[in-house]
Amino acid sequence: MQESVPDCHASYSWEAEDISSYGPGWSLPVGDNTSLNHHSPWVYRSQSELRAFPIWGSMMLYRGGGFAIDLGPDLQKSRRILRYLYDNTWLDVYTQAIFVEFTVYNANVNLFCIVTLMLETTAIGAFQFRSELHSVRLYQSTGGLHIFVMASEIVYFLFIIYYMLVQGKLMRSQKWAYFKGKWNLLELAIIVLSWSALSVFIKRTLLGKRDISFYQNNKHQFASFHETAQADVVLGYLIAFLVLLATVKLWHLLRLNPKLHMITATLQRAWTDISGFLVVMTIMFLAYSIASNLMYGWKLYSYRTLLDAAQTIVSLQLGIFNYEEVLNYNPVLGAFLIGSCIVFMTFVVLNLFISVILVAFSQEQIHHKPSEEEEIVDLMLMKLCNLFGVKCQKQVVS
Repeated sequence: MQESVPDCHASYSWEAEDISSYGPGWSLPVGDNTSLNHHSPWVYRSQSELRAFPIWGSMMLYRGGGFAIDLGPDLQKSRRILRYLYDNTWLDVYTQAIFVEFTVYNANVNLFCIVTLMLETTAIGAFQFRSELHSVRLYQSTGGLHIFVMASEIVYFLFIIYYMLVQGKLMRSQKWAYFKGKWNLLELAIIVLSWSALSVFIKRTLLGKRDISFYQNNKHQFASFHETAQADVVLGYLIAFLVLLATVKLWHLLRLNPKLHMITATLQRAWTDISGFLVVMTIMFLAYSIASNLMYGWKLYSYRTLLDAAQTIVSLQLGIFNYEEVLNYNPVLGAFLIGSCIVFMTFVVLNLFISVILVAFSQEQIHHKPSEEEEIVDLMLMKLCNLFGVKCQKQVVS
């Protein structure tokens, strides 16, 4: 095969990546020449020079360095640069991935949008496209609600400090038994996530100021906001988990409400049947995801991986689904897949799942016993009503 295929291209890896510098048209390497123009598109620029970080693509993790060119804000100049790169074959068979990065700012909504467009080559020579868009608000002092938001954040962290003192006293009194209580662990997780979110928020603010200052002082160079965008993504995840835990805590605090207490007791009564249905739903969900990935993964973009196929099946249950692409590819198998998935997972399994909860709710209404905390609250309300001379009747949940 050496006569038919003289060149052999290795798969991409950090060890096999070419970090040499070349002349125009990928001429022979120029070596360590100090007089070399480091802004040339034929010169390899390291991760620190580009102020970049390793980035995950659809296929693999890429190094932050590479052969880069700044197009600039001028459209005509950018066209000339692209024509020059095209004429000199800047993109050739050795190109593994192309990254296009730019940042835009919308003053009307005070948002920076950090955009990264990726084109990755596969083993057969085709390109896979992927895009990442991160919206970040770096100017926090705009808008009339800024003072209110800042005051709310200060009050929130004052409460966090108070709960830290309370949990510290409990930890001192209960010692290792403190970590056996699930609600103690919930409080501890909220405290840790709160301070983590504050530290990431401060880091994102400092990184944003650094990037904006770099752009203002070097307007002829590309200012990368990638690190700031990643910090903002981490902050979003921390706040999301914090809201989730706070919602669970709110549900626990509202357990004294008779209706919410009945809902909790109903779920506890039906938990055995619910867990069985969850196992059945998980098996059917994986079965349809694997089947759709095997049938359409090589042809349709929505099923290219098992994770994408699973997301598409979830969208089908929510009614957000592209029926035409499946039916156009294979009308018989497509109609059978969609129809059976809707019938079995939506009409059969989910309806049985809801009926189990309704049966448990009807049984709980008959055998419901109010908790001691609920009786204490009712007694306190009756005492307050008698104190103010108001008639108060005890509510009976039916």
